[in-house]
Amino acid sequence: MKRIALLFLVSLFVLCRAQGPPECREQAVSAGRALQLLPEKPPQGWTKVEWRVELDGGHLHRILTAEKSKVVSPSTGHFSRRAVFQQETLSLQISPVSTADSGVYWAEFEDTSGVVTVLCFRVSVWEPVRQPHVDARILHWEQGRCNLSLVCTVAGASNVSYNWSCTGGPPGALEHQPWLHLQVHGDADPAVCCCNASNPVSWSTASTDVVAACRAAAPGVPWSYCRVKGLLCLLVLGSLVAAVTVTHVLNRLWESPSRGAPGSSGAG
Repeated sequence: MKRIALLFLVSLFVLCRAQGPPECREQAVSAGRALQLLPEKPPQGWTKVEWRVELDGGHLHRILTAEKSKVVSPSTGHFSRRAVFQQETLSLQISPVSTADSGVYWAEFEDTSGVVTVLCFRVSVWEPVRQPHVDARILHWEQGRCNLSLVCTVAGASNVSYNWSCTGGPPGALEHQPWLHLQVHGDADPAVCCCNASNPVSWSTASTDVVAACRAAAPGVPWSYCRVKGLLCLLVLGSLVAAVTVTHVLNRLWESPSRGAPGSSGAG
């Protein structure tokens, strides 16, 4: 009898290998949140369902077993007190999840005739993306142009995607990398570059004014149009004040002899 059962299991294994593994549906979830696995087309005449998982670490676990009109039989261990079976939707909910819960989950539905239908999920658990930091590194100045590199970093992050956007249209190729190379004229208008760091479940941004960064590190502070205009206005205003003062003094000097002339002629 044992030999017949062993032959049956071997035959079933060979049949499954010949048909190939079931196609798994991709599902991403944020660490610390609830994971809900909802079968799209569960079999109608099921009598028993068993949820299992093969974690990315290589460990196999039975999560729970449920039968119609019977109490759910959860397993102890890795998913103890975290896994709940929803009888109405035949779904599995695990809360909270961590990155250690990433893996391949599947539900084995068995009907009255003993036929098993397998539904599969490929689950990836991601840590939320933290606030990135943008560091502006001035490379060199050349003919009034500032060559700089922006570096975007996220503490403790792995498998993060980066995207850049800039206002003011500074020249440079926007890259899907944690760095961005730019060339900015020292007399340019303010331009803000934003780094967007993301993963499949979250994103976060940080920005910096590249023109301000260049001016702060300039070997000689460039004279912008507004500064030159302001200086000229001050010079013109100073010249007008000086001219008015000189004119007033000269007028008083000219008026003083003319006032004293009649008195001196009468005394003679």
